[in-house]
Amino acid sequence: MAQTDRLHSFRIRASRADLAAWERAAQGANLNRTAWLRSLASDATAGTRHPGILADEIRAFRRELSACGNNLNQIAHHLNSGGHADPEATLDRLGGLMGEVSDFLHNAHAPKRKGGTRRRRAAG
Repeated sequence: MAQTDRLHSFRIRASRADLAAWERAAQGANLNRTAWLRSLASDATAGTRHPGILADEIRAFRRELSACGNNLNQIAHHLNSGGHADPEATLDRLGGLMGEVSDFLHNAHAPKRKGGTRRRRAAG
């Protein structure tokens, strides 16, 4: 066995449900649980991930995407029933949402930059 500089260890208490979820996540990443937890801790200290904050943001993002899907279904129903819509306003809103998705994905994978968050270019 190769010599390692990993001389320190710690214990953490977890519920059975947490442990099972961590095992599934580790398997999904093709890692054992220890390597998976170590990678999360390393990413968090490097500023590339914020597990709790990111999970909350993903939940909020999913809710917003679901609301957008519901709105699209309502628009389709309205148009299929002979109604009319303003395509320019709809395209403007979709462009804004695409910018938000782009910013979310960028911020989820990249460390925070000095001086604040990334700014979206103004539509023009």
